[in-house]
Amino acid sequence: VPSRWVRAGFIVVLALSIAIAMKIVGVLLAIAFLIVPIVAARPFASTPEGLVVTAGLVGAASVALGLTLSAHADAPGGPSIVLCMALIAGLSLAISARR
Repeated sequence: VPSRWVRAGFIVVLALSIAIAMKIVGVLLAIAFLIVPIVAARPFASTPEGLVVTAGLVGAASVALGLTLSAHADAPGGPSIVLCMALIAGLSLAISARR
C-alpha cells in the first residue's frame, strides 16, 4: 500500500474524529482531549511510538478516573475527564522537572 494513501487515510480519520468530537463535546473539550494526553506523556517518551502509546494510556486512565469522578460527584463527564487529564499532566510535568 502506498504510504501516500495511508497518510491520507489517517488525515481523513483525524479530521472526522475532530469534527464529530466538536459536535458532541464542544470545541474546548475536543481540543483538550487531543492535546493534554500528549503533554502528559511527553516527559516519559523517548520515541514517537512511545509517545503515542503513553498518551493513549494517559487518555484511557483519564476517562476511567473522570467518569468515576463524574458518577460520584454527579458532574458532567467531559469536564471531569479533562480535569483528570490536567491533574495527570500536572503531575507528569512536576515529576519530569524534578529529574
